[in-house]
Amino acid sequence: MMKTLFAAVCALAWAVLPGAALAQMGPDYWQVTGVASDDHLNIRTGPGTSNRVVALAPNGAVFRNLGCRGEGNGRWCHIETPDGSTSGWVAGRFLQESGAPTHGNGSGQSDVPELYERQTGEIEVRFAQGCTVLYNPAGRVVTAGSSCSGTQRNRAHDAVEAHMREQGNHADHSGGGSTAADVNISGNGTIYGGSALNGRIFGHKEGAYALTVSGSGLTCTGLFRHAPGTVRSESASVHCTNGASGTAVLVRNNSGNGSTLTMTLTNGTGGYVLF
Repeated sequence: MMKTLFAAVCALAWAVLPGAALAQMGPDYWQVTGVASDDHLNIRTGPGTSNRVVALAPNGAVFRNLGCRGEGNGRWCHIETPDGSTSGWVAGRFLQESGAPTHGNGSGQSDVPELYERQTGEIEVRFAQGCTVLYNPAGRVVTAGSSCSGTQRNRAHDAVEAHMREQGNHADHSGGGSTAADVNISGNGTIYGGSALNGRIFGHKEGAYALTVSGSGLTCTGLFRHAPGTVRSESASVHCTNGASGTAVLVRNNSGNGSTLTMTLTNGTGGYVLF
């Protein structure tokens, strides 16, 4: 009698709450499968193709299962990277049951890129060996790690191209119309200690403006989201050809004429440029 009653209650729960019951089913981990060799699986902010893409995953990538909704080809699953750094929703038809990952990035393939979109709109492509390539919101390279091979750069480029095509290549990350302006300005300054320093900020109506600072055989690059002068101040990470990194801060002059850039690197050097 008790077994019959229990079975009846379970059947009723399944009939009334099919989504909740389904969400609790499935393995601990999923593995991406069935994606074309030249493509990636879109990871979205919510279940459905109308939601924004926040990351891409290649075949073989392993994710933690947080639950699924729907059935068949209409099933969407909430997944998370094993380290918890990225989560989102993917189409369930591209997932198969998997064991726990044994590699750092969960893909099981060290030469497969994993793409992440930052809140700033910048696009970061990572490889398991440590190579990272950073793109601005328009899909142009900002910087690449010194360990990145030519093959990895090409694969990173292909991943970003696919992401931009999926987004329609017209996403607005500018944060306002005041940033969408052509910029090409140059300035001069000094490295702390006496050597001359030259700077340039340029961009073409994309809401992201590249910074290059060079002097005494050193070149550093970074990226600003706003056109110079449209905000009071803005900071950007910079990476240099000698392996150093640091921060550049661009401040609008109190007079309203031009801006001043100060750069501080982790190796203790730095300088300033007047634009």
